[in-house]
Amino acid sequence: MCSQAHELMKAKNHDYAGSSGNTPFANFERVESMGITSTELGFLVRMTDKMSRLSTMMNGNKPKVKDEKILDTLLDLINYSVLLYAFLNSNGKLTDNP
Repeated sequence: MCSQAHELMKAKNHDYAGSSGNTPFANFERVESMGITSTELGFLVRMTDKMSRLSTMMNGNKPKVKDEKILDTLLDLINYSVLLYAFLNSNGKLTDNP
């Protein structure tokens, strides 16, 4: 599952990480540049979206988007967690960083 998440992250990095593909947080930083919320809260909003989707699926509701499966949502959550950690670490915002 972690290997799948890594492959998915690489593919999405190509699509979402800025025009040159080397800005891994670009998709999340947009909310701050647009004055919506902080980048950190942008990550949490996206994670909450995924948690809501999981909750809906766990309650027996079949999603209307047929290609979105539980595994896809879990892989996204793994990747959002990794990216949030990397963002916090790169900005010196981790309080528990060894």
